[in-house]
Formats: sequence, structure tokens, C-alpha cells
Amino acid sequence: MNHAPLLATHLIGALLLGAAVVALWIADARIRRAHDCGTIARAGRRAGWVAQRVLMPGVALLAITGVWLVASYYGGWSFVRIPWLAGMAAIFVFQSAWARAVTHPHAARMRSLLAGTRDADPVTPALERARRKPLVRFGQQFEPALFVLAVALGLLRPMHWTSVVTGAIAAALVAAALAFYAARPPAFNSFSRASVEAEGSR
Repeated sequence: MNHAPLLATHLIGALLLGAAVVALWIADARIRRAHDCGTIARAGRRAGWVAQRVLMPGVALLAITGVWLVASYYGGWSFVRIPWLAGMAAIFVFQSAWARAVTHPHAARMRSLLAGTRDADPVTPALERARRKPLVRFGQQFEPALFVLAVALGLLRPMHWTSVVTGAIAAALVAAALAFYAARPPAFNSFSRASVEAEGSR
């Protein structure tokens, strides 16, 4: 295959992966803010659909075309001497490993905890503990940050490892800050209190 169509297919894979990352991040945010089991279950089902229909095809296209491009145009294993390309490959491998080690087991745990619950049931303490795990919260923010870093490496193509390492550290710090912010309980201000009291008076 010529370079142009191979690169175009690779970009399609990247677009699919980016769309999946955004959709999954939104689903995670809904799960994090949900007050009942039905909302969590629906968001989980949407996340499962996105993973099967968008994420997996995107990952497959990226893996196949990425290996093909490296083998055909970047000297095979010599790509490890190219910082931006090696950085993109490392991010891809890391995200795949993270999904197997953290994301998939967490999703399975949530499905197990939701089994037998009704839509109107409030969030159980076990569900609350599962969705608030620090490693899970960090991963929910870190994966989008890593995707942005991979795109930046592909566009800017830095030829110094310092740039790649600095970008990875920045992504981790941003993800940690966002995870900490997302873990804060919602503010209970006078407006929300007035709304609750008005609702109760009805």
C-alpha cells in the first residue's frame, strides 16, 4: 500500500479513537455524578457500546497501520531512536496495558455491583467506593490527556526526548489535578438549598 492511503487509514483510526475517548470520558462523568443505579447502568451500557463499536475498530486500525508504517517507512525497530514516534508507540502500548489492568476490571466490577438493582435504587456504598477509587478517577482523566499528548507528538514531531518526557509529566499532572477536582463533593450553596426547600414545600 502506498504511503498516502496508509496514512489516511491511520488517521481514520486516530479519529475513531479520539471520538471513543471523548464519549467514554462523558460516560464516566455521568457515572461519577449519578445518584441512582439506573443512571449508572445506562451510562455503563453506552460506554460498552462505544468500546465495542468505536474504540476497538479505532485501536485495530491504529495498530495495523502503525506497524505497517513503521516497518515500511521508519526502518522497523530503528523507530525507537525517533523520540516522537517512539513516544507515540509507548503511549499506545501503555493505554492498552492500562485498559486491561484497570479499565476492564473496573467495568466488570461495576456490572457485578449493579446486578439485581433497580433503576430507582440509590447508589449503594459498594458502588460509591468502586466509582471513587483514586486509581480509577486518575485513569478517567489520564487517558484523554495521553491521547492529546499522542496527537501533539504526531503533529509537532519533537526530536528531543526532553520534550516527550516533559509532555508525559505534564499529562500526568493535569490528570491528577482533574481527578482531584472531580473527587470534590458538590458545593451546597444558598441557591441549591433554596431550590430544595422550594421543592419540599410543594
